Amino acid sequence: MFIQSFLLLLAIGFLSAGRVPRPEERIIGGQNIDIEQAPWQVSLQVKGQHYCGGSIYSKDIIITAAHCRFDDRDRALEAKDFLIRVGSSLKNSGGTLVKVAAIRSHENFENRNLINDIAVMRLSEPLKFTRKVQSIPLAKRNPAPRTVATVSGWGATLEFPNYGNPVMTNPIHLQGVYNYIENRKSCSRLLAMTESNICAGTYGQSACSGDSGGPLVVNQKLVGVVSKGFEFCDGFTVYESVPFFRPWILNAIASI
Repeated sequence: MFIQSFLLLLAIGFLSAGRVPRPEERIIGGQNIDIEQAPWQVSLQVKGQHYCGGSIYSKDIIITAAHCRFDDRDRALEAKDFLIRVGSSLKNSGGTLVKVAAIRSHENFENRNLINDIAVMRLSEPLKFTRKVQSIPLAKRNPAPRTVATVSGWGATLEFPNYGNPVMTNPIHLQGVYNYIENRKSCSRLLAMTESNICAGTYGQSACSGDSGGPLVVNQKLVGVVSKGFEFCDGFTVYESVPFFRPWILNAIASI
């Protein structure tokens, strides 16, 4: 939010939560993967339901997207509103549920346009690392275009029953997909991007709604956090660049 091979999937891009292109929260047409393939992947839970993805940075720190702190009415959520499920391939069972003690979002986060869409959470108790629960280091530089990356999450999947209209469903099992890192200049012709963004994926190979806050990984290092994309999941995904925000992330961790 990568390990052994993820299968290439039929995925389609991003679901908008409304007025503007919104966070990817699902991987369309995804292939089941085991949590051991992405042991840093976590599920942010609100009211007992999967809400966003996130990544384990250390035994008590989770990295996610700042927009994950807001509900579908744009009301702010607090630390007490979250539980974090770790160590399970299933979003609704298994592993361990841990409370959140504190959250810090980027001070210049813009919810409407998803600018500076990065946040860190401190857990109420340290995690016990196992083969299913592991941290992931922060990448220090952006990957070059055409680099192979992977993204995972519990976002919705896409089905085509009887050749009718596509139906969105919400998988219980963790999904994964290969992506190529794309040229940011080319991507910015279709979606607003800044120097803090990474672009990855294409039609048929992308994250989508429900994967918000989850990891984009190259060589088992966290390079991106799922942020936004196209309304109907038919293109690339925009990620917040972890190398760009690395100084902010480390300072934020020290402050909470």
